[in-house]
Amino acid sequence: MTATPTPRGRRPKHLPDGRAALLSAAIDAFSHLGYDGANLRGIAAAAKVDASLVRVHFGSKEQLWRACVDTLEAALTAPVAHLKAIADDTTRPVRERLRDAIALIAAYATQHPEHKRFISLHASETGERGAVLYRHLLEPVYHCMEKLIVEGMAAGVIRAEHPAMYFCVLAHALHPPPGSPVLMQVIAPEVGGDAFGPALLKQVEMVFFTPPEAGSP
Repeated sequence: MTATPTPRGRRPKHLPDGRAALLSAAIDAFSHLGYDGANLRGIAAAAKVDASLVRVHFGSKEQLWRACVDTLEAALTAPVAHLKAIADDTTRPVRERLRDAIALIAAYATQHPEHKRFISLHASETGERGAVLYRHLLEPVYHCMEKLIVEGMAAGVIRAEHPAMYFCVLAHALHPPPGSPVLMQVIAPEVGGDAFGPALLKQVEMVFFTPPEAGSP
């Protein structure tokens, strides 16, 4: 069967422009296949644009990958600002602020699963891509959380030997495999499906916080 060539010319108005379509397709490809597994022709086909547009808009596969990181970083701007505001608000108890911060991270993970997949598939990179990933997608979140975690450790709200290790384990707990809600619907329907998110947050709080003292929030 002969493949249908990608049409050239003006894109229909209901479709995103070529650059935006390529970015969306590239984030999806890199998130599922990794850097080496993704290829430019496949990305262009998924974006429904001619493969030559990759070179026009981005120049190379490496530059396309970096543009994906920039796009994900831009999506983090507002949540990170909110996270920083929570961390800096020392008028509120640290337990309360940690709860809000964890809920914010969990909500973002639910709304942007591609972000988690992108990081997961590239986190083991030890070269320049690994350094870019850390600086732009991980460090901004950890920088905000580190302050809260250290404050929580000092207050006895959480038990941890090192804030980075606590953050690592917490991040994994808040980013379970994509099929978890469906699986839990089979194992325990009362905490599966739509109930999975709230149940996960409650379980995380029970595991990652020390029991509150009487009269404390």
